[in-house]
Amino acid sequence: MKKLLILLFIVLAQGLIQAQSTFIPYNRDYYHLIDRFQIKYGDKDNLLQTTFKPIRRVDLSNFLLKIADKYEKFSPQDKFNFEYLMNDNWEWTDSPYNKNDKDWWAKFYKKKSDFYYFQNDALTLRVNPVLNFGVGKDQEAENSLFNNTRGVEAQGMIDDKIGFYTFLSTTQSIFPDYVASRVFPNGTLPYEAFWKRFKDDGFDYFHARGYVTFNLTKSIDVQAGYDKQFIGNGLRSMIMSDFSSPFVFGKVNTRIGRFQYTNMFAQMTSDIVFNQGFPDEGDYPTKFFAMHRFGLDITPKFNVGVSEYIITRDAQIEYFNPIIFLRATELFRGSPDNVLISADFNFNFKGKARFYGQLIFDDFEIDALRSGAKGWEIKFGTQLGVKVIDAFNIPTLDLQVESNISRPYFYAHEDPQLSYTNTRNPLAHPMGSNFKEIVLAGVYQPLNKLSVYGKLIRTKFGADRDGLNFGGNPLLDTDTRVAQTGILIGQGVATTNTYLELTGSYMLLQNLFIDLKNVYRNFDSEIETRSSSTFMTMLSLRWNLPQREHEF
Repeated sequence: MKKLLILLFIVLAQGLIQAQSTFIPYNRDYYHLIDRFQIKYGDKDNLLQTTFKPIRRVDLSNFLLKIADKYEKFSPQDKFNFEYLMNDNWEWTDSPYNKNDKDWWAKFYKKKSDFYYFQNDALTLRVNPVLNFGVGKDQEAENSLFNNTRGVEAQGMIDDKIGFYTFLSTTQSIFPDYVASRVFPNGTLPYEAFWKRFKDDGFDYFHARGYVTFNLTKSIDVQAGYDKQFIGNGLRSMIMSDFSSPFVFGKVNTRIGRFQYTNMFAQMTSDIVFNQGFPDEGDYPTKFFAMHRFGLDITPKFNVGVSEYIITRDAQIEYFNPIIFLRATELFRGSPDNVLISADFNFNFKGKARFYGQLIFDDFEIDALRSGAKGWEIKFGTQLGVKVIDAFNIPTLDLQVESNISRPYFYAHEDPQLSYTNTRNPLAHPMGSNFKEIVLAGVYQPLNKLSVYGKLIRTKFGADRDGLNFGGNPLLDTDTRVAQTGILIGQGVATTNTYLELTGSYMLLQNLFIDLKNVYRNFDSEIETRSSSTFMTMLSLRWNLPQREHEF
């Protein structure tokens, strides 16, 4: 991995770079606004591929500028959201809405979008504080819930050629019991890496992300650093989500008209060293990850993508080939590694809806499928969903229905260190595998600054018992499977998890929110002692951060 980064910087130093853009960090609410405009106003002359996130700020800005002539036809809420996105990407939109007449001492918030900015011919710099302070109550727990995040976000460009981004924060949290109970079996926090105890029942953790980016040509850009990725159009992703911690990566994007081709090479954490049940400082074992994804706009409304992924213990030189079929290379090495392939699509329908889906195979064997024996080798996951914009002709009421299915032993491997995980967390769906799930979600924006979010997620899965591996935990060795054939989704301890959320979010200033979140969770297991229920309420002040979700 180090050799890859060195190579990228050598290319950088050779002066082959062009004007550059930073990327928009993944934030589900933010990307929903992008999807909304894309569904309503995207056309053959204004294409924006958003399946592989994050996307470049300049790409969104070009899209927004091309729909600016429709501004007067927007609803009041769409005008507000349009201005918000224009302001947040002012380096490329030259937003006329971003000047702040109420700046602080003529030094800070001269633009609505930034606490501090500096711009001259050589440097553009944006600096913003990061804050999330929340208090709440879990009705099933004795202690109050608590979150205290402080940090800073900085981004910019040097000489219009090198883009950079950095995010640093430190947090102390007391989570609902169901979140804390998830941490200790695996030893990791969702979304995070290293952590330590805070008081008797809390968690203290540091979060860092950052990268540099530059263009090789007009059509090819390179990004290298430590960050997260998200692949898909759904609330969940069966391919790659932000549920695990950030990781070291190098990524090459090629965009030519309707075509987008992405190569990513990464170093991930395959396991964690523990000391008396807690993560210990030290040299954690790593693994290498490589992927190719080809995306194509078949029509202005219909996008498809095909991808392949490989996880191996070491960074083999042949896996850095940007165009070769990785499965063929892996076979030539004796097939010791974990290989997955996937396809995805999204289709925008008459400016009202988006249909989307994913299909991903893990070491799929066609002979096992043809046999009809339901063998353990049939390992795949699927997603199918639809987003409806302005549902029932109610402006700014957007609804989403999504189904996710995963076969047992999906994402797992005979070598647990090669499982489709990072820092012992799933790289894709937070529930791992061996489940069926239905998601109902909605967003309603009755006022410019007020959004109401609702979710109902119902997941049926089979849990392990008595040391038997029924296929739900991708960290377990597939050689410990319970059977060769007769493998069914939901095998094991029958469990149903119901997650219900209602959140109101009010934007006080650009990217400064007050959130009131209510969550009911019912965990129903056929083993009575495992069953539990949670009802929690949390009030938070959130600044330049996405909502933190624990939807499992």
